[in-house]
Amino acid sequence: MFHSSGWDARLDDRKALTLKGRLLKDQAKAADGPDRARLYGEAAEAYAAAAALERDSYPLINAAALALLGGKPERARSLARETLALLESDPEQGENAYWRAATRAEALLLLGDETGARAALADGIGKLPRAWEDHAATIGQFELILAEQGKDAAWLDRHRPPPSLYFSGIIGLDETDPTIRQDIDAIIAREQPGFGFGALAAGADILIAEALHRAGVELHVILPYPVDRFRELSVAPFGGHWLARFDALVEAAARLDVLAELPDEEERSIGVAVELADLVAMGQCVRNAGVLQSRPKALTITGIGDAPRHQHLVWAETGHDQFAISVARKADHQSITGLSDEETREVAAILRVEDLDRDVLSQLPEAARAFQTAGDGQYRISTNIAEMLATGRSLLQHNSDSRISLLIDIMDPQRPAASLLEQAGDMARASGGGAALTDYKSAMVLTLEPGRHAVEEIGELQTAHGPLSLWSLA
Repeated sequence: MFHSSGWDARLDDRKALTLKGRLLKDQAKAADGPDRARLYGEAAEAYAAAAALERDSYPLINAAALALLGGKPERARSLARETLALLESDPEQGENAYWRAATRAEALLLLGDETGARAALADGIGKLPRAWEDHAATIGQFELILAEQGKDAAWLDRHRPPPSLYFSGIIGLDETDPTIRQDIDAIIAREQPGFGFGALAAGADILIAEALHRAGVELHVILPYPVDRFRELSVAPFGGHWLARFDALVEAAARLDVLAELPDEEERSIGVAVELADLVAMGQCVRNAGVLQSRPKALTITGIGDAPRHQHLVWAETGHDQFAISVARKADHQSITGLSDEETREVAAILRVEDLDRDVLSQLPEAARAFQTAGDGQYRISTNIAEMLATGRSLLQHNSDSRISLLIDIMDPQRPAASLLEQAGDMARASGGGAALTDYKSAMVLTLEPGRHAVEEIGELQTAHGPLSLWSLA
């Protein structure tokens, strides 16, 4: 899109040059060997050209850092000195007090003054201590610089934003047992998360969420049904004393996401609905930690002797820390998440391709060729999300112009709802090639898949069922 719109040719446009530098930098991070150094060098020159048009510390310090990564340390030092001089001469430089101090720290680091860089970075973080994404961006940049300089980056750990915590657990526990709350509080005090991700069912969910809220943790709630319906199914049946606690946590949440059905879908059984919500919450946790250059962790409360639930196995496969508290179940408790015998729907993925190239298709493994036709496009459905992701990436590798979408939802793989096929088609047609498109919940689930793939929000798509958050998968 950047090239097709002619932005790459705007050599007298500071914004276009800055965007060009950022895109080249992203390409360099994903490249290897000589291509990586070349792309970093091209990114450095784009930023330097932007700084020449208007003296601004942001493109100037980026040009300095990228010159180093592109194999030009003398050029990097020269640009770093220019950056320091600009900061000294113009007190208005920098988007805010944090960025002014962080830019100074980066220039000092490029000049070999690590002591000065440490002090300047600490000063900036002290000015805006909760600007987590800004801190994370700086830490990521400093890690690249220190690696290029052959220096230890461990000192950055003290400045990392706090961990993100996915939480879950059973309903049928004795909430009056003081040891449960003590164990939850002890783990939170030890791990010191800054962000919590999970649902708010009666029992473990609410106990953990309340403890997180007491500790000042930012709460992100993901529900498998609209709030009132979830309250009716997963809170009210277990005692009226849970209702006010649920309502208070909904009110306290920094973000609330609801996985609603499309108009032509019947209500999902609670077991499969909770499974998808768990996957989305885990993905939110992992993505948030990745964006903030920190660590994702999980806390769950299980019944003594319980077999691991699906989400525990999924989290274990990510390799991230997981903490479990085992408690005695109430004798009269019955699980609400068992799949109904009549439920034929599962969490599955639709891979939709517009104008599928049969020559490209013939190069895929035989098992990946079973596409069905829908309108002008073709699609596959499978509960094996990893396989669908791999197939989509193979199609793009063979033909980068392929228009592809990957939609994860609850469906009967043999009889998917027409609205889901329509949504997958809308996203595929919106693609300009080069990446598969997906929606928010699918993007979060795909974050859990291993391998090097970038999942980024790119905008919003208007559909017959309302606006759809659009994400790219490359």
